[in-house]
Amino acid sequence: MSPSRADDRLSQLSQTLWRQRAQVERLLYRLEVQQMVLSSGRSRWIDMSARDVEDAIEDLRTEELLRAAHVAAVAPILGVSATSSLSEIADATGEPWSQILRDHQSTFLTLIGSIESVSRDNKDLLSRGLHDTRDFMARMSSSPGFDGYSHQGVATRALARPTMVDWDV
Repeated sequence: MSPSRADDRLSQLSQTLWRQRAQVERLLYRLEVQQMVLSSGRSRWIDMSARDVEDAIEDLRTEELLRAAHVAAVAPILGVSATSSLSEIADATGEPWSQILRDHQSTFLTLIGSIESVSRDNKDLLSRGLHDTRDFMARMSSSPGFDGYSHQGVATRALARPTMVDWDV
């Protein structure tokens, strides 16, 4: 195929990679928002922040399918496998594509490192919150003399024992 055909395919791949970069940045943003929600100690927005993260991941998966299709389309032109990595494709191209693809790769690696770090921190925050909640529930269930609180905030035995509700059931 002609060089212009390869350039067209590489241009489409690069445009997809730009969209993917924006989506990876959006995922990082949503994870950082989730971290702020978790750090605040307020639970009202935890479910919404988790859905936002899941939505960002799903959008990224969709764009990944497009990227794979563009790689499969350009691979035969470059003489590489349809499942080649970005690095392998960059090695098979000339300038300016080689540098453009390496820039994309470098940015992806940096963003993924940040996502892994924030995800790890969020997991730790969630684990600590779960531990604190379990500890609180254990102390409350073993506390003699009351079963709950009245609407005035006074400890009382007149109320039923506190109940945990799983809204996902």
